[in-house]
Amino acid sequence: MSAIVQRLVFDVAAGEIRDGQRRYVLIRPDVLMGALHELDGATRQRVLEALAASTERNGGRSVHAYASIDRGTALLDTICDTAAGLGWGRWHMSLGADRLDLTVHNSPFAHGHGKAARAVCAPIAGMLGSVAAMLFEGPVRVEETGCAAHVAGPVCRFVARAQSGASLPTQS
Repeated sequence: MSAIVQRLVFDVAAGEIRDGQRRYVLIRPDVLMGALHELDGATRQRVLEALAASTERNGGRSVHAYASIDRGTALLDTICDTAAGLGWGRWHMSLGADRLDLTVHNSPFAHGHGKAARAVCAPIAGMLGSVAAMLFEGPVRVEETGCAAHVAGPVCRFVARAQSGASLPTQS
């Protein structure tokens, strides 16, 4: 069982779900992503960009909490396990010297959106940005290179690249 699933506290009296100080909310993917269908194309794109930025910033607090325990590939294992435990699909990350690749099977965002003209898994891109920025100790650029909602494939693919020649810090 995923470690986060074991840590989650469902406090029905308070009406909240928590992992320590981090509060979560359950929402069906079709409800969240269906809201995008209510928007014109330009607004939809801005909302996706905002979701990515918000997830990178706010989800980054979870990444920092996990990194206080795990670093390097152990952190990646924790992030992948947590993603699955929270219903964000099955993640596999591959770390290179200046890039972090992510493959997601069963993205709830692609599934909840349905067929799309472009990539829609912005929250996953945001979380990947937070993880990669921590690992590379600097700014990164994230791209969703294949979205199951766009290409009607079984997986979504992402790449995060260190910017300005940054790469993994050497361990001393």
